[in-house]
Amino acid sequence: MRRRQRQPQPFTVRYTPVATDGSLDQVLAITNNTEVSVKPTLRLTPRNMYGHELPHVTVVGVNGSHLGNAVLPAGGTLTDVLRFDGQGFRQARGVDIELAAVEEIDFPALEEPVKTVMIDLDQKATADPVDFWGIGVVNPNPFGVTMRISLVKLEEERDGDNPRQVEDVVTLQEDVDMASVSNHVIWLPEDVRGHFDDVVHCLVPETYT
Repeated sequence: MRRRQRQPQPFTVRYTPVATDGSLDQVLAITNNTEVSVKPTLRLTPRNMYGHELPHVTVVGVNGSHLGNAVLPAGGTLTDVLRFDGQGFRQARGVDIELAAVEEIDFPALEEPVKTVMIDLDQKATADPVDFWGIGVVNPNPFGVTMRISLVKLEEERDGDNPRQVEDVVTLQEDVDMASVSNHVIWLPEDVRGHFDDVVHCLVPETYT
């Protein structure tokens, strides 16, 4: 009797409450194992260390994955940083993640990931918020893409072993259209420089032509 091979799941989800490499905490990653690009809408339910639901806590994705705003390319991965608010939000240790809806869209598979990085005044990558003067944006693909970019401010210090919470988010007023195989620098306004800890992005349905 031949054993039937298990078919891979169309989507796989991973949640990292506390990063061990110095990157952002509370990061969700959903990978598309299909050949079709989609816009997923996620339902997020926060739970405490005992697995109990936290009914007074709201959780949203900085990149809007809970609203179905972000593109998940065929064969690619969408990452989102979760933000918790409400009574008892510090008790959150896990998140139930459900696909509430999946909309298929016409969007090419990426050959390489697009990138955003913090840069200093000399246009060099930096991890120091004090030197965060601009955003470097890179599209290595042979087609144009549209990106939604947000600045993330974290609480000043980590509370013990708890995740370092997102305190504020500012999304650029306009999405950024990137030509094929291109890079771009976005300088931050003077009143914003040095006040945010990281930059995140997602792909959105293209306005680039």
